[in-house]
Amino acid sequence: MATKQDPKSKQSASQEDNQKHNQSDASSKAVATDRDASDDTQALDALLETLSGDLTSIDTDAALGAIDEWHGVLQKAKEPELKELASGLKELKQLLKGGKATGHDIGEVLTHIGDQTSDLASDADKGVKTSLQKLGKQLSKAGQALGKAEDREAAEQIESLSETLEGDLTKVDTDTAVGAIDHWYGLLHKSDNESLKEISNGLKELKQLLKRKNADASDIAEALTKIGEQTTEAASEAHRGLKGPIQKFGKLLSKTGKSLA
Repeated sequence: MATKQDPKSKQSASQEDNQKHNQSDASSKAVATDRDASDDTQALDALLETLSGDLTSIDTDAALGAIDEWHGVLQKAKEPELKELASGLKELKQLLKGGKATGHDIGEVLTHIGDQTSDLASDADKGVKTSLQKLGKQLSKAGQALGKAEDREAAEQIESLSETLEGDLTKVDTDTAVGAIDHWYGLLHKSDNESLKEISNGLKELKQLLKRKNADASDIAEALTKIGEQTTEAASEAHRGLKGPIQKFGKLLSKTGKSLA
């Protein structure tokens, strides 16, 4: 014979079941949160390891993959600061994919993203705070290093050309001279700076003159002098590490042009 269950007992059992269910949900959410935090930390640490190496040797596809991963996480965030950081990552990706950005262009964006990351670290959860702080500093450092490395490489190339101009120009091989012009034209004609574009046009004209078998020395002299004057003027807008070498190169070009006249 079945016995009637006390209504109070039923209510108590129901409350106990609800409590267990809520505890289970809370436990599952805590585990998920811990897992997400752990994944974020691992991703941060992987990015830190990548940035600590030689940035010039980083595979572009690998860099784009890391950017995509972080952009995917950040663009879902509601906080304006995180959305702004996601926009910075998107800009960085566009620069890398475009293939025309200079080290300074990429460096400036990296430095900006680094500063934003450092600011975010102050309000971050304890689990990712340290990693974010390190990442912010590393991004800023990497951005500054890219600009300096590009300046250093360009300065060495300018110095090499200057040494050539200071030597006996009658012994300079035409193909070598044309190769040097092609290199500088390739760098300058992509610039948005009108002064640099003018120099690239002058280099193109000089190349055409040098390739002519019956080129007039006075025409070459005039082209060299003009490029020299433009280069000296452009030096005033150059980065600090390049200003001196470019000024010297411009004066040498002008001097060489006048000596040929």
